[in-house]
Amino acid sequence: MSRKIGWLATATLLLGAVAFGQDLQINDPPSNNVMDGIYVGSYSATNLATGGNVQITCDDFMDNSDYNAATYTTNTFSSLGSTLWGTYLMSKAGGSYSLSQVTQLYDEVAWLTVNMLKQSGAEQGYYSFAIWAIFDSSDVASWLTQYGDSGACNAVFGSGSWSGGKCTAGKGGLVGSALGQTYTSGEFSNILILTPTGCTTPGTCKEQEFIEVVAEGGSAALYLLFALTACFGAIFLRSRQRTSPSSSTGQTA
Repeated sequence: MSRKIGWLATATLLLGAVAFGQDLQINDPPSNNVMDGIYVGSYSATNLATGGNVQITCDDFMDNSDYNAATYTTNTFSSLGSTLWGTYLMSKAGGSYSLSQVTQLYDEVAWLTVNMLKQSGAEQGYYSFAIWAIFDSSDVASWLTQYGDSGACNAVFGSGSWSGGKCTAGKGGLVGSALGQTYTSGEFSNILILTPTGCTTPGTCKEQEFIEVVAEGGSAALYLLFALTACFGAIFLRSRQRTSPSSSTGQTA
């Protein structure tokens, strides 16, 4: 096996276990759509390493984000135990959630996110609130009650969820549609979960967790494979430079 193939094989084997950081900065304003005092829809952010723009969608109603640069751990559906909600739910009350339950919740979030990107206006806002409700339904219901938004409440949680001037978190509406889907392994291979590095408890993070949909024709696994290969390549090159005979100037990397 050649050295190059060896590195590639190593990258492939470690793909599911190794996560990479992305340094991102949300662009101002993050969205041009506001519902009930909150930006909804996808946000535009700049990848500070490449200078490219990415579209990200928040799945975290307990935390806030700002325009400061931040580092996010990049997870795929093969590493959901390292995500914000995966870490929290699987450790809460001695591990009350299983990995399969966490996967189901992220499947629902991914399905809602993909469909939200096809929407605009109020419909886009309803999908955003539904995404937040997957992990934090009670706070979403309280927020919609505060703003008296019966339309959003019924759209997110199902007809009749708004009653007596109050929104009650239900299992109908968009939340029910996401719950009722049949998901397959690898269905969301083009989805990345961007978790604020070092944060394991919702409500204590400096930034929110985001969902990134990799451009059509790409795959999240392939993205991480390239990143891992590049990382190993950089280490290998530096190693070669350090161990090669020094140049005429005596400088090494």
